[in-house]
Amino acid sequence: MTTTTTTAGRPEAAPATVQAEQEATEAEQLLTALEERVRDGDEHVTAQQLANARELGRFAKLRAEAARRKADHAAAKAAEQERRRKTERALALLAERNPQTLTAAYAAARDALAAFIAASDAFDDTVTKAAHLLRAAGAPQCAGSPEDMEGPPASPTAPRWYAPGYSGAAVSFGGGDLRSADGAAARLAVLLDDLSHRIRQAPGHPAFTRAPIDDQARRARGSLRPQLHARAAELDRSEK
Repeated sequence: MTTTTTTAGRPEAAPATVQAEQEATEAEQLLTALEERVRDGDEHVTAQQLANARELGRFAKLRAEAARRKADHAAAKAAEQERRRKTERALALLAERNPQTLTAAYAAARDALAAFIAASDAFDDTVTKAAHLLRAAGAPQCAGSPEDMEGPPASPTAPRWYAPGYSGAAVSFGGGDLRSADGAAARLAVLLDDLSHRIRQAPGHPAFTRAPIDDQARRARGSLRPQLHARAAELDRSEK
């Protein structure tokens, strides 16, 4: 019946609830059976028996309802305790990561990047000035017409210069030693590109400026890798 269906839909119901609803179902079935006997002409069924069966069924339903309310109250109490437990855990996790730590890391990163940009600009200015001086001194270019490549190869005492152009000025000392004014933006693009696989973003936000970083890094990586990555590797080896 209806009560039995309700119980079947509650696999988490307590045993007391299941038993109470089963008793209510049995009482209802008893009343139905007695009423059917009366309809069939059974004169042995009395009005008192029907009244007793109705009262028994009503009482059984009240007990089942009481059991359900008790079970619902217990479930609500358990859910509230679980909610409080999770809330306390969440607050404990947040307490482990003070916002001031992130603020300090942000400030340090900002200052470090500012210092890197300043050093990068100073490096580029120096390379550009050196290239202009070499040009004024009549030193040969490293690129251009075939005549530009005549003469002895570049060396630490006889460097060659690149004309300031799309990638900026550059000075070659031979043997793969090239000083290039690539610009702070290109170097930052390579830096962020190297770290991009570790940069997470909030759901629904656009990708972390991937397009300009990819484009800048693709153009700059060839010249920057020997300058930055090789030197970084040398520093790592020297520290070990």
